[in-house]
Amino acid sequence: MTPAYQAIPKYLAKNSYKNPTDSTKTPFNLAYNTELPVFKWREQNPENYKVGQAFMAAQRIGQRSVWDGLVPLDDFKMKQEDIDNDRVMLCDVGGGSGHQCVEFRKYQPDMKGRIVTEDLFSVQNLAKNREELNKLNIEMVPHNFMQEQPVQGAKVYYLRNVIHNWNDEPSKVILGSVAKAVAPDSVVIVDDVVMPQVGASWKQSSMDLAMMTMLAAVERTENHFAQLLQESGLKLRNVVTYDKDYGDSFIIAVPADSS
Repeated sequence: MTPAYQAIPKYLAKNSYKNPTDSTKTPFNLAYNTELPVFKWREQNPENYKVGQAFMAAQRIGQRSVWDGLVPLDDFKMKQEDIDNDRVMLCDVGGGSGHQCVEFRKYQPDMKGRIVTEDLFSVQNLAKNREELNKLNIEMVPHNFMQEQPVQGAKVYYLRNVIHNWNDEPSKVILGSVAKAVAPDSVVIVDDVVMPQVGASWKQSSMDLAMMTMLAAVERTENHFAQLLQESGLKLRNVVTYDKDYGDSFIIAVPADSS
């Protein structure tokens, strides 16, 4: 990332000091002399790709798990009828190697229901924890979250550190595909940084800068999330912040037509 950060002054001077909105035209692209967005570029650079996936899984190591009593879990509870009908309790959209699903099972072993983790086949193919996933009854479903959601009517759709990687238009595609899959009592949980209107911490600011530099993306305020969800066919219900330094929060949404 260092070359991309070093390219920021040159990029801004070249682009009238405006934030990038195109993921093929960022400080990263300038630094690495490529027209590929960073995720596509990583696919063509296997060592970087492997390291990047490992970082995504490990970046919060040492912090208390979000599933260890930091957030309320009432939304995950299902009726016995749903459990008997094999309904998916938790669908982790863009879940990488399923590390959050593993954490959920470990900290909430009494929570009944199927758990599915979704990501690209190329990402899941790198997973080294398949034996653990199988042991914990966590299903891996290859899925591109820009396409139609294959898991219909899950109780909870969970997107951790997904939406902040994209600007508004692709984010609406991702959330829109989930919105089309929800049942009336489903909830959609976006687990991401929520920026304050003013006075962001250095950790929040550094994350926002990283998203801009690498992805032409952005960390969002609660109002920004509310608008984004509305335009995606969902409705913001409430926000639960569990890490005040980063602003890490559950942005909890429900179907737009719910009461």
